[in-house]
This record gives sequence, C-alpha cells and structure tokens, in this order.
Amino acid sequence: MGIKEVDIVLQLNDGDKKAFKCVFDSYYKTICLFVQKYISDSDYAEDIAQDVFITIWEKKLQFENLNALRSYLYRTARNKAINVLEHENVKKGYQSNAQTEYETDDFFNQNFVQQETQRLLLKMLDSLSPRAREILYLQLEGFKNQEIADQLNISVYTVKNHKAVAYRFLKEKLKNLIFLILLIGDFISM
Repeated sequence: MGIKEVDIVLQLNDGDKKAFKCVFDSYYKTICLFVQKYISDSDYAEDIAQDVFITIWEKKLQFENLNALRSYLYRTARNKAINVLEHENVKKGYQSNAQTEYETDDFFNQNFVQQETQRLLLKMLDSLSPRAREILYLQLEGFKNQEIADQLNISVYTVKNHKAVAYRFLKEKLKNLIFLILLIGDFISM
C-alpha cells in the first residue's frame, strides 16, 4: 500500500479517496479470487467484490483497525457469494450439498488464509529488484535456469545469483508472513 497501513484505516474512516483507492487496489483482485472459490463465474465474482467496496464507500463504514477492515472484506464477500448460491439453488428448485460445505467456517478460514498468503507473497515479489522478480516469475512458469538465461540474454550464473539473493530476501520475509497468516487466521476464526 502506498499509504502506511497504520494510517490507512484512519484516512478511510475520514472518507479519504486516496485511502479508499489504496485499499481497493490492494484487495480487489484478492477478494475476486476469494469469491471464485465459492462461485466459479469470474464476472459474478468481480460484481460481488465491487459491491463489497461500494458498500464500504457509500455507507461510510468505520473500522477500528486494518484487521477489522480485512475481516469485513472477506466475511462480506463470503456472505454475498453464499447469497448468490442460495438464489441460484432456489431458482433450480433444490439445495446443493456443495453449498453446505461453502457455508462452513473451515472452508472460509482455509480460503481466507490461502488468498491472504497469495496476496502477501505477490506483494513480497513486487518488492524484489525488477530483474530478480522477472527471473522468479519465469521460474514459477516452469522455465529452467538455462532457458531463463537464454530468454533474458544473461548468463546462467547471473540467473542463479539473482535467485539466491531473492530467496534469502523471501526467506527472511516469510518468517514474518507465516506468523502474520497464523495471527490473521486466529483473528478471523474468533
């Protein structure tokens, strides 16, 4: 986030458009992916995610802290997705067994932690140097060191060096991430 996380909620509570945009930019894609765990239709998922953010802005909702905001985003997205599923089931005239699974707290917590982890990992990758980030993304796509070197017109040694530096950085950051994810998971399950 461009604005310090400590200040984001205060500014959002004051109706600051930049703070709202910052929250939207940081969480919109994550909320869309989270909703897609319930509803496979990406257009529906985007509509639901947008609706969650519109509600925050139009109702001028107030949050005590960033965890309360996150909790609201995920719980509201979940509830809206379940409402869509219930509506679809009523239209079809039967109740889906899968819907019952979607309503469980375990399903919600598992998907919340998964999406938050992915969002935070992508945020960490974005903090790497452009070359290291590019090399890691290519590796995630399945390219081998030699293929990455050929594609980027650099030596294999340079690829390995960038990866080693990036892994050290990510390893250090992941220590904090694991603690944060566990903390968030505990907070959400309260």
